Amino acid sequence: MAEEKMSFAKSVVLVFGLVAVLWIVFLLQYFGIINTDAYGNWPHHIEGLKGIIFSPFIHGSFEHLISNTLPILVLLTVLLNAYPSTALYVLVFIHIASGSLVWFLAPDNGVHIGISGIIYGIAGFLVASGLFRKDRTSITIALFVALSYGSMVVGFIPEKGVSWQSHLYGAISGVLIAFVFRKKDLPPPHEFELEKTEDEKHFFDTTT
Repeated sequence: MAEEKMSFAKSVVLVFGLVAVLWIVFLLQYFGIINTDAYGNWPHHIEGLKGIIFSPFIHGSFEHLISNTLPILVLLTVLLNAYPSTALYVLVFIHIASGSLVWFLAPDNGVHIGISGIIYGIAGFLVASGLFRKDRTSITIALFVALSYGSMVVGFIPEKGVSWQSHLYGAISGVLIAFVFRKKDLPPPHEFELEKTEDEKHFFDTTT
């Protein structure tokens, strides 16, 4: 139990550390201490490639950053605790894959910034994992995410000034990696499942 609590505590520290980085970067940008204009994801432009890595850490306004803060806090904490052995791989894949898809496929008439693509990717992973794994824990988490953040689907609707492509490709990346890792981090079977397995064994173990 102590290890579980420490693991949860470490995950919370990690998540708050990430959010602190987002806010520090924004405040440094806001007060003119650093210039992040060259670090957005600019599709089809070589100079925009570095935005695949750096653009999630950049936000255009307080409202933009505030709207992303709570979802990343909640969803990343759930990811780290529910799928501990694969969470880092999932996060890195969503980060790189969603950013790359935006760079390759989105129009080149705008620069994409913000961590919302990763947020959509984590949400997509958590919901899809419930569908692919079908165990109680994954299904419960999927239902929680769907009920709490179901309104995020409006983020797929094209809207001027909103990086809906990041949302879409983030979610797609999350679903893809959920399928890849569908057999990882599986919980132990419940008692009734063990009893069912034993009954099946006895049934087929009859001799004639």
